[in-house]
Amino acid sequence: MKVYIVGEVGAEHNIIKSVHKTREGALKAWNKHRLYLLNDAKRSLKASKNDKDMYKKMVRNLSCKDPEKIDNGPWETPYIRIHEVKQ
Repeated sequence: MKVYIVGEVGAEHNIIKSVHKTREGALKAWNKHRLYLLNDAKRSLKASKNDKDMYKKMVRNLSCKDPEKIDNGPWETPYIRIHEVKQ
């Protein structure tokens, strides 16, 4: 049986956010988390007096809607991983 793991990886962390039976459920959860990170990056960009280039890169990277292609460098990157569970 396959399960789909939705998580977030960063420079110093790897967090599992949820586990799903279907790819569709995982995609929905992945996109919801991606949008949360994207909105956070947009807020930080507006509030920042420094590091504007960094936040612009984060906004551009997190705008990717494909979990296979998204790459947010050393910053928080949402992912979907497939694992086989033996019964």
